[in-house]
Amino acid sequence: MFALIKRNTKIYFANKPGVIMSCFGALISFVIYIGFLQQNLVNSWQHVSHAKQLLDLWMLGGIVSIAGITTSFQALGQMVNDKENRAIDDMKLTALTPISESMAYVVSATIVSFLMQIITFAVMAVYFSVVDKADVVHNAYLPCLGFMLLGALGATLLNLIIVMFINSSTTFSRLSAVIGAAAGFMVATYMPYGTLSKTAQNIVKLFPSSYEAASFRSLLLNKLSQQDVPTRMRDQLIEYLGIHFKFGSHQLNNFDNALVMIGMIVLLAVIIVILALLLNRKKK
Repeated sequence: MFALIKRNTKIYFANKPGVIMSCFGALISFVIYIGFLQQNLVNSWQHVSHAKQLLDLWMLGGIVSIAGITTSFQALGQMVNDKENRAIDDMKLTALTPISESMAYVVSATIVSFLMQIITFAVMAVYFSVVDKADVVHNAYLPCLGFMLLGALGATLLNLIIVMFINSSTTFSRLSAVIGAAAGFMVATYMPYGTLSKTAQNIVKLFPSSYEAASFRSLLLNKLSQQDVPTRMRDQLIEYLGIHFKFGSHQLNNFDNALVMIGMIVLLAVIIVILALLLNRKKK
């Protein structure tokens, strides 16, 4: 299993154009924000102190989560290639069990997603720090890494449910473009959470990565939003920017987000096992 994990990870990073394309969803969001949206948003937020820094860090949280979704999906493309090239049939001749085989793809895609989120976070944090003086507080780094790992695993399991039904690299590449475009809406980055309808907000809450993005925003904006921002306005920002989700009257904190993500990961794992059993039975 470890050999397959190593092999899948090496194949992913050996394909430099593929690595860049897997980050395309996150990169295009970053470029659009810097080139077209940033100044317009800042102008409309003139009544908020440190508006540029606040918006930069809000966008940072969303784009890192997008990177986790798109890169894990691309990493699972190796599974599609192996099915198309019949390499998976050859693996059945080894000592690998079907569960170990699936776990190897999940672990390698999770590793890729985790590492690419770290790289995306580092690049954007450096850019915003140098250009806009929007610094990430040091005590946020470790919790952010934890949420990156949970987000990587949650996104990988969710993507795996889709990939299990794909047997063609052509279909995979077309669907990859759809996932890249949809990822920004999944984590309420292309449109702030507060501008969405109740139905759309409920849909956003169905994705593990949206809780990762909310936790990032909470960790990154907590100190900044307390500077010269009245309490009432701060509450409005929390609702509008999707910094904390609500279930009924209960507002989730970061610990709640972690528990929800873990629960979703367990549920997705159970769904994958059931689907795998059904697909194997259908093949027989």
